[in-house]
Amino acid sequence: MPDDPYLDSIVAIVRKVSPPEAVRSVFEAEVDEHYTGMRMQFEGEDGPLDSSRWAEFADPWSEELTNTLLDLRDAMVAEGSLPRFGLTFTVDRDAGFDVTLTYDMPADLPWVH
Repeated sequence: MPDDPYLDSIVAIVRKVSPPEAVRSVFEAEVDEHYTGMRMQFEGEDGPLDSSRWAEFADPWSEELTNTLLDLRDAMVAEGSLPRFGLTFTVDRDAGFDVTLTYDMPADLPWVH
C-alpha cells in the first residue's frame, strides 16, 4: 500500500471531523473506480458516541476526502492492487493510527460520487 501523503491526508481529515470528545474514530471506506462509500463511528471515554451526524461535520471535507481516496486507489492499482477494495482507518486521538485493507467490502456504506 502506498505511504504518505494519502494516508496522512485521510487521517488528518478524520481528526478534523471527529468530535472533541472522541478518543477513537473508525473510518470505513469502500473505494471503486469512480465512487467511494464512507462511514465513520466515534468512541468516547465511556463507549460509543452518536455518529449519526458525522456526514454533516464532514461535508466541508467530503470532496477532498473522496478525491484522496480515489487517488489512493489509483496509486494502489498502479502497484498491482485489485481495483475495488475497502479500507478501515482506526485513528486514536492521542496516538497514531492503523489502516486495514480488505477485499471484502464493508456492508451498507453510503455512496458518494
